[in-house]
Order: sequence, then C-alpha cells, then structure tokens
Amino acid sequence: MTSGKYDRSIELRCPTCGGTQFEFDDADDTASVKCTSCSLVISREDLISANGDNIGAHVEQIKDDVAADLRKQLQDAFKGSKMFKVK
Repeated sequence: MTSGKYDRSIELRCPTCGGTQFEFDDADDTASVKCTSCSLVISREDLISANGDNIGAHVEQIKDDVAADLRKQLQDAFKGSKMFKVK
C-alpha cells in the first residue's frame, strides 16, 4: 500500500463569504489568516474548526479507500485458498 496514494489537499472556505483565498504568514503556524474576499481575520484553528464538516467528509472518503484497498489485498493474498474466504 502506498502512503502517498491517500494524500489530499482540502480547500478551506471562509465561514463568512465562502472565499478560498487567504493571506497569512508562512513562518508562524499560530498566526491569524485574513480572507482576501471579505477581510475577515480568523485564527487558523478557528478556520479549520469552521471547515470541520468538509474535512470530515474527506476523512471518511480516505477511510473508505483504505478499507477497499485492504479488502482487495486480502482477497488477492488468499485467492485460491480453500481454508479462507474474504467477503
């Protein structure tokens, strides 16, 4: 299983206007971000929290992908075996 296969980039949206462009300082992970559309200033933590549903949906999709890949690998590993059957 390749770990890079499950990497995702999730586009965060401004909770006020739905914009996706932000100004921020790369050097400071705890700094606030500013929406370029509506000028809302919000902490990165609050922005991530406001996008929780979107992030959760991506996590669920990744979980489904991993489970399907594991199931396929197990089926391939025990293919032809009379003692094991993977459903």
